[in-house]
Amino acid sequence: MKGKSLDRFVGKYCKIVTKEPGEEKVRVSIGSITDIDHDAGFMIVESDQGSKFLKLESIVAIKPRRQLWI
Repeated sequence: MKGKSLDRFVGKYCKIVTKEPGEEKVRVSIGSITDIDHDAGFMIVESDQGSKFLKLESIVAIKPRRQLWI
């Protein structure tokens, strides 16, 4: 995914589906998007497992979710 349309997801809790080139399986990350760096081509996602850096070119889909507190 590219473009400034991703900026609307900053600060929101989302489900992010990524697929690396050459791989068959997709990976799902769930967390809050804290920052998007369009120049470097990555986003930072904070989740229960810690921080993740995801490449923008590997993102297949993003879906905002309600954060459930247990």
